[in-house]
Amino acid sequence: MRLMTVALAIKRSQLAAEVEPCCQELGSQVLFEKHDCGNWSGFLEWMEQLQPQVLLIDVEHFQNILAERMAQLKKASPKSMFIAVHNAADAQMIIAGMRAGIAEYFYPPLHKNLRAVLGRKLDEHTKDQFVTNGEGKTLGFLAAKGGCGATTLACHVAAELGKRMDQAGTYHVLLADLDVTGGTVRFLMRSKTAFSVLDAMANHQGLDVAYWNKLVSNGHPGLEVISAPSAFCAGRMPEQREIDRVLNFARSRYQWTVLDLGCSLTQYTASILESINELYLVASPDVLSLYSVKQILQELQGLEYSIDRVRLILNRSGEYEDKVIADEAQRMLGVPVFWKLPNDYSALSEAYAGGSLLPSRSVLGKQISMLASQISGIEYQENLPAQNQPWYRKLRPGRG
Repeated sequence: MRLMTVALAIKRSQLAAEVEPCCQELGSQVLFEKHDCGNWSGFLEWMEQLQPQVLLIDVEHFQNILAERMAQLKKASPKSMFIAVHNAADAQMIIAGMRAGIAEYFYPPLHKNLRAVLGRKLDEHTKDQFVTNGEGKTLGFLAAKGGCGATTLACHVAAELGKRMDQAGTYHVLLADLDVTGGTVRFLMRSKTAFSVLDAMANHQGLDVAYWNKLVSNGHPGLEVISAPSAFCAGRMPEQREIDRVLNFARSRYQWTVLDLGCSLTQYTASILESINELYLVASPDVLSLYSVKQILQELQGLEYSIDRVRLILNRSGEYEDKVIADEAQRMLGVPVFWKLPNDYSALSEAYAGGSLLPSRSVLGKQISMLASQISGIEYQENLPAQNQPWYRKLRPGRG
């Protein structure tokens, strides 16, 4: 279930003391973010990035220019439900607010009525399986067991999607390393920042563009990377609401979000599943790996996760595996092999030793490029300028 985001901009402490328990009573289904709203332009930027389902705002912030401020709020977050709170019933303010687009207006005692409205909004929200940015998707790469190559695939697929989305330095793709217990994305992508995805998750005041830019690294066309910590993380695992905070922000900013989930299905990775449109389960063509795949699929079914959203990738397959293992895997697992990738260990080793990803002309590089085209539905042609790439008109309709 996707969390519903409720933004709070409440100036007076007595109102906040009544509002916050209403959100807390909805438990783990609601993520609520607070902003002091001291700087109105900064608050609008925060709303543009957060895109909450609900905004609860103290009418004190309207400063007698309610219509103007509501117009700005609706422009910043057009799909939000706006709820005003005040310390008293003000007929003139109520009428003006409703005309300006405020859906509800509450004053103390507000608990019962506000709780009912938030509950109804949550019911509406949970009918939608995903919250995505336009046609963009969130992709997760999970290894059946250690050493299957899920991280390698996540990095290369993200880089290929970045090539397809690149528009003169604009970043449409995010690669996020959620394997916080020892992810290797930082090394493979040569991340240049000391910050990590845990810093983003720990920011309870809400993410903004300036802070986000400190956390991400770039160096590949169209792609930004947020890494796991550089040192082994032995502390507590992030909570679902902390993960959702980062993924909600990513959806507001990127066309594609690619997640490296590490290996095996754990309670931590299971908490991320409903944030993912497609789960790419990476296995190698050996009995132990395929047994792990079967175990994961059974656990997913127990979690009522739709197997239609799972894409099985058979990595390091050879001629024999192409003829036998793929058919046996489908018979044993009940799911088809979505893609097969050859073993190109020497090319990978050479690329990593040189501090780069695979060249697209390599055998494995070509197959990964084809996989990215299959995922995105967008071809990529080497040595063509951006305006001549097949995806260019998709992103910029009417221009060429």
